[in-house]
Amino acid sequence: MPEMNIMNNLKETVIVQVRFSEVDALRMVWHGNYLRYLEDAREAFGRKYGLDYRMIFDNGYITPVVDMHLEYKQPATMDDILDVEICYRAAKGGKIIFDYTIYKQKDKSLVLTAGTIQLFMTVEGVFEPSCPNFYAEWKRKWHQL
Repeated sequence: MPEMNIMNNLKETVIVQVRFSEVDALRMVWHGNYLRYLEDAREAFGRKYGLDYRMIFDNGYITPVVDMHLEYKQPATMDDILDVEICYRAAKGGKIIFDYTIYKQKDKSLVLTAGTIQLFMTVEGVFEPSCPNFYAEWKRKWHQL
């Protein structure tokens, strides 16, 4: 089976209950809070699959988001319970690509789709154009499962 198919099955879901402080005057989730939900999903993915920010930092890198897109499908409101799903998208080289979907738990209706791309940067602030060794090892590990 090709790498793209195996690694694209790496998924995690976090559950978020919309809080009062996350809605705007229209009682909808303020758009900037969706970025927090995506970050929560990235952190959960990293813990589950061994690609957490601490491990990346301990290997001498950080992974800033260099591209992000969001498509809003419908609003979420206070007390909605949301499933935030993150899916790793395999790519060549040294970049981390995630796709996201956010659904309302009560009826599984789609709230948002999104995608991010992260690149490797040394802790000194220099972008790494190639795939760091520890990330190449991580990809090989998940390809073999």
